Amino acid sequence: CREFNVDCVVSFPEEGNYLALDLGGTNFRVLLIRLNGSEVSMRSKIFLVPNFIMTGTAEELFDHIAECISKFMHEEGIADQKLPLGFTFSFPCKQEGLARARLSQWTKGFKVSGVEGEDIVRLLHEAIERRDVSNARLVN
Repeated sequence: CREFNVDCVVSFPEEGNYLALDLGGTNFRVLLIRLNGSEVSMRSKIFLVPNFIMTGTAEELFDHIAECISKFMHEEGIADQKLPLGFTFSFPCKQEGLARARLSQWTKGFKVSGVEGEDIVRLLHEAIERRDVSNARLVN
């Protein structure tokens, strides 16, 4: 609004806690976003993605991600909450739906076997179930 020199009111009717994931390179970030009307707060933690994970198997990568989610939720005292979860996966994908995307090819030094051509949301969901992070619900 300031760019256009006009007054405006931004209203956020959403309230609640949300998890966000960001995998885009050698770091993986988990965020807790709290919305309360027009107030937004955010806590995050960065986890290293070790080289052996970047060149391992799909199960190893997604189990690592699920483990990081679990650790973060316990550290934040929200392990008992059911939270919607958004996943930013910064690699070339073919988007097939809101909660479905297939990895086209790895970039950024990743060479994880068993992921190219696969639905990354499904792989994450399966890892969350294996790790019993059942309180995280994938939204996209």
